[in-house]
Amino acid sequence: MKRRLGILHREELLQHSFGELHPFKGRERHEVYMKLLRENRILERPNVRVVETSLVATEEDLLAVHDRSLLDAIKFLSVRGGWLDGDTPVPPGTYERALIQTGGVMQGCEMVLKGELNVAVQCAMFGGHHATRSHVGKSFGFCYFNQEAVAIRYVQRKGLASKVFVLDCDAHHGNGIHEIFYEDPSVLYMSLHQDPRTLYPGTGRAEEIGEGEGRGFTVNIPLPPGTSNQAYLKALKELFLPLFKAFKPDMLFLLLGADTYYSDPLTSLDLTMSCYIEVARLIASASDEICEGRVMIELAGGYDVEAAARAFYLATAVLAGVEEVSVKDDVILEDKWVLNRVDDTINTVKRLLSPYWPGVWR
Repeated sequence: MKRRLGILHREELLQHSFGELHPFKGRERHEVYMKLLRENRILERPNVRVVETSLVATEEDLLAVHDRSLLDAIKFLSVRGGWLDGDTPVPPGTYERALIQTGGVMQGCEMVLKGELNVAVQCAMFGGHHATRSHVGKSFGFCYFNQEAVAIRYVQRKGLASKVFVLDCDAHHGNGIHEIFYEDPSVLYMSLHQDPRTLYPGTGRAEEIGEGEGRGFTVNIPLPPGTSNQAYLKALKELFLPLFKAFKPDMLFLLLGADTYYSDPLTSLDLTMSCYIEVARLIASASDEICEGRVMIELAGGYDVEAAARAFYLATAVLAGVEEVSVKDDVILEDKWVLNRVDDTINTVKRLLSPYWPGVWR
């Protein structure tokens, strides 16, 4: 399948900076990512284009997900600048940029579901998946609004999608998405993340599988520090693929973090570049089969700028249809203890979810 792939862009977002000493370097990552796409002639391919987004989220869009107190807080701080919490500065103009970035994700989802693109890709300038309904003193982890949830509710309201599968491959658990959709069977949220006992935000235990009508539609896969390619791909193949096929969503929303890379300064997972290629190939194949190739990708966490940009480039190249993507990669051999721990987690998740997904794991 020759996928029509769009790189979502708005120049105003490049103005956003968390500050020189902050680990999230969104503009720098974006610049290196685009440089790699140009150098490797990805942007010259006839099926790839840069999409200048025009949709801007409204208060109504945000209030479908968030409490007004969060909007008011970010709007107030954005006037002169301030801090939402100790991790998340709010530079002047943040509120307006957050509406633009959220609107870009909304537009990407809409274009995918209307058939204008097969794959939409946004290189985020700030996060979304830690943003809960309201801010109650918890860290928002470099996020303002939960653009993923806002975009999903937007396309559901417009009747473009009834069911969406969110696959969160960031090293940190997306506690905001988890919270917002915890009782909702129309969104299946799956997160592969570093063990919450060892990493922010400290949430996302395997036993948390949803509540009420949403029970069985939240899937948390906590991975021990030191998890590398073999165990990570095994978890995806044994848990993601069967559930994706059983759920049959209208669209896949992928959060692709590169903070899972072994050199990332904030995390302790050990993926190498070849893993991002394999993840992208798996996503391409599965989405072609299950949801007519409809994929929205948010390029999420990643705090080693060069490594994150390269991982994002490799995944984009695969989804753009480049068949000869390869890397000279480091080899990290996983400890047997790590492999056993991941096997135990996979089996635990299957046991917990089997009553809600009969026949998925025979």
